[in-house]
Amino acid sequence: MKEQQNNVLGTAMQSVILLFNKLVAYKDANMKMLYEQGLVDLVRNLFIETTAIYFEMDDKNGLKTTSNLLLALIDILHNILNHTSNVVRSALQAQKSGTGGDTQAAEELLLINKPLTDLISLLIQLLSSDDPDVHESSLHSLSLMVQLYGGENQDSLSPESVDSFTEALKCRKDPKHQKLLLRVIKRLVSKGFEKLDMQLAEKMPC
Repeated sequence: MKEQQNNVLGTAMQSVILLFNKLVAYKDANMKMLYEQGLVDLVRNLFIETTAIYFEMDDKNGLKTTSNLLLALIDILHNILNHTSNVVRSALQAQKSGTGGDTQAAEELLLINKPLTDLISLLIQLLSSDDPDVHESSLHSLSLMVQLYGGENQDSLSPESVDSFTEALKCRKDPKHQKLLLRVIKRLVSKGFEKLDMQLAEKMPC
């Protein structure tokens, strides 16, 4: 864990994360180029490593540094998901209006970003964070992720995830946050039932 902390919390890695955060947040960012440079794998792997450190961190100074890095990674994730959501929405709107719409590009983008669904359970765990910024950022990214992918991650309704949702609902009294939380839970549950129905249908004899 110590070596992992040094790798992730090192100055060089912090600079990389902050640089990618600025690049992805840039309105005219060349997302295609960033994807080709391994953006998705980088964000996924760093997110997993940083959250592991965050959950284990006791030192206040170290926790502050880790929180800042985690917030930057959540920000990157949110911008990626937001970009994907905009592309998908534009394609669907164009298709609905009969003006065409590049649905293939939208589908490809969803596929490229699918490895990020591995982060759903971690985002859920972060909902019970004592840091309100971490909680809020995680909630908004989780909401976008669930809108795009539903309950792709099998752990999204695990006992640990349910505990995190429960804790978040108890501790966060803001009605807007609670409403968004409940919307996320509802979507995950409905997607879970859809998957169960499909699995049962596959097992049923013809």
